[in-house]
Amino acid sequence: MALDTLVKNNEINKDIFKAYDIRGQIGKEWCSGNNFHDAFLIGQAIGNQLLEFDSPNIIIGRDGRLSSEAIAQQLIKGLLGSGCNVIDIGLTATPVVYFCLNQLDITNAIMITGSHSPSDHNGIKIVYDSHPLSTAAIESLYVDITENDYPIVTPGKLKTFESANDQYQQAISEDISIQRKLRVGIDSSNGATSLFSENLFNNLGCDVYPLFCELDGTFPNHSPDPTTPENLTYLIQHVKENNLDVGIAFDGDGDRMIAVDNLGNILWPDRIMILLAQHILQSFPGSRIAYEIKCSYLLPKAIRKAGGQAAICANGHSKIKLEMKRLNAIMGGEFSGHIILRDRWNDFDDAPYVAARLLEILSNTTQSSAEVFAEIPNQFATEEYKLKFSNCAESNALIKKFIQHASFPGAELNLIDGLRVEYEDAWAFIHASNTSSSIGLRFEGATEQRLLEIKNQFRTVFTLIEYHHPLPF
Repeated sequence: MALDTLVKNNEINKDIFKAYDIRGQIGKEWCSGNNFHDAFLIGQAIGNQLLEFDSPNIIIGRDGRLSSEAIAQQLIKGLLGSGCNVIDIGLTATPVVYFCLNQLDITNAIMITGSHSPSDHNGIKIVYDSHPLSTAAIESLYVDITENDYPIVTPGKLKTFESANDQYQQAISEDISIQRKLRVGIDSSNGATSLFSENLFNNLGCDVYPLFCELDGTFPNHSPDPTTPENLTYLIQHVKENNLDVGIAFDGDGDRMIAVDNLGNILWPDRIMILLAQHILQSFPGSRIAYEIKCSYLLPKAIRKAGGQAAICANGHSKIKLEMKRLNAIMGGEFSGHIILRDRWNDFDDAPYVAARLLEILSNTTQSSAEVFAEIPNQFATEEYKLKFSNCAESNALIKKFIQHASFPGAELNLIDGLRVEYEDAWAFIHASNTSSSIGLRFEGATEQRLLEIKNQFRTVFTLIEYHHPLPF
């Protein structure tokens, strides 16, 4: 009977253990029936792993989602019960948790957040030894939860660190120098950066025009995913109506950002990365810069032209951070808005800091943001299109089938993550998402005609594999 009870109590949905975090729909995929025992089990497993590594201290923070506080309580209970010591920094954004690793001289951290997912989703981002967890490490948590019976030990100690948000803002203010006052629109998506974004950018010397900077875990105005163009509609209108110099949009937990120039044009992260790389390489010539496989092929060309070394990586913020450390890259980033600047900051993706660095560059010129980016290489590029499936097995099966039937004569093919097809004057990409049961696609061409041609090549493959649903491109 005791064994049966143990197995039942340790049951947990394997599907929430993703490639680089734990995430799922609350009440459906985990924490069902308003019971957050899943979070307790995860906390217990994390705590026991840390004790095995002789690293018993961990920071924990949470975003403003309605389920985050209950998840935090159970995670802390599990961590303390394992014998770990917990430093709770409370309501905050993901970059603040990363910042506290250095500030508190602790190497382990947990952030409770659903990131850019809908309000009824939530998740857990985990750092061990100042590194994001690999896919294998996350899988090992699931194994430990379902197979281990943990002993009763002396509970760990719980402390709070209430000045984390203030110290984070102070550190950014000490690093950034704004040379002329900019009129800046800030859309916090009612997410975690709402806690400090208006204050931070005012203190940097900007005239801030806030938009949705009130913390609300239901995200009443738009989804907290700024990479979807319709979620930028309000910001674009805000910038135009108020004659602003630039607009910044943050995702739900503040580790991703998108910008809008003074004319309302979306500045996608790979173009922002070109501008940042050009400036960083002036001080660190010859340095490596990592970029993920969804970024424009203009990015590595610009990096090399500026005197740097470009390194392509698989998609996923954890994967690119691990690859950056391996390569000792000075900078790295993803098309989704995760950008890491190691020249003056730290090893993690920090959207408010990246936004501040962008504003610093713009403040050092009399040109408008539209004029600055008019000098950045640009071609005919699409957003990332999404095909949705009922489960990850279906999306992965389609990718496998697509690659088997793919024929792109004269193109360079990259299979590091899905399939990237690259010509001299066009490129395209297809891969299965690591965080949802969907497939992402993106296209770019030197001309509208080349963009259309490479789209048609992909449509042909979809016909060959008998995919009969409407395509978004």
